[in-house]
Amino acid sequence: MPKVVDRTQRRDALAAALWRLAYREGWNAVSLRRVAAEAGLSLGSLQHYFAGLDDLLDYSVSGVLDILDERLVDQLTTLAEPADAESTVREALQGMIPGAVVDPAAERPDDSWRIQVMAWLAVVNRAARNPEMSARLSAGSDRLAAAIAAALCTSAIGRSREEALREARGLLALVEGLLLQLARGSIEPGEASSVISGFVARVFG
Repeated sequence: MPKVVDRTQRRDALAAALWRLAYREGWNAVSLRRVAAEAGLSLGSLQHYFAGLDDLLDYSVSGVLDILDERLVDQLTTLAEPADAESTVREALQGMIPGAVVDPAAERPDDSWRIQVMAWLAVVNRAARNPEMSARLSAGSDRLAAAIAAALCTSAIGRSREEALREARGLLALVEGLLLQLARGSIEPGEASSVISGFVARVFG
């Protein structure tokens, strides 16, 4: 009896193989044949799941967007009723930096954050040419900025909604700039986390 393969699971495994290959060898090394080999499949098997490299890229990027959406929901839930507005905003922003939160139970440092940063850059690049992806990113950013602004307003008497929203957008821009520096290798996640902590303290101060 032929083995039953879960289609979504196999497509996810191929997307994961694409990210590993792109991180390890660069985007110029990415091809359907190389991704198939990375996943331990033949090219013919891969083509049962994706029509071409663009199809695979779109699926891989959409998966990252789904993860970002899930993270956004968690952030918005946390920011809805902050016990301490400053620490809540700080932790929400630091959570946007891959690798900023280290698992104390890990036997050795995990550098998977590098793949996550690369995937984020790929999403931004793809979204620049895809209106639907761009709209998803923009909507998420707007919702998060509004939630951060609301937290700011609860902690600063006399601060207008417009001022708080301006500060919130500035903090999000800071995070995006730090992600670019991480991608270039200019800083490490821990340093990025410290920068966020300092700027959040200034905004709340």
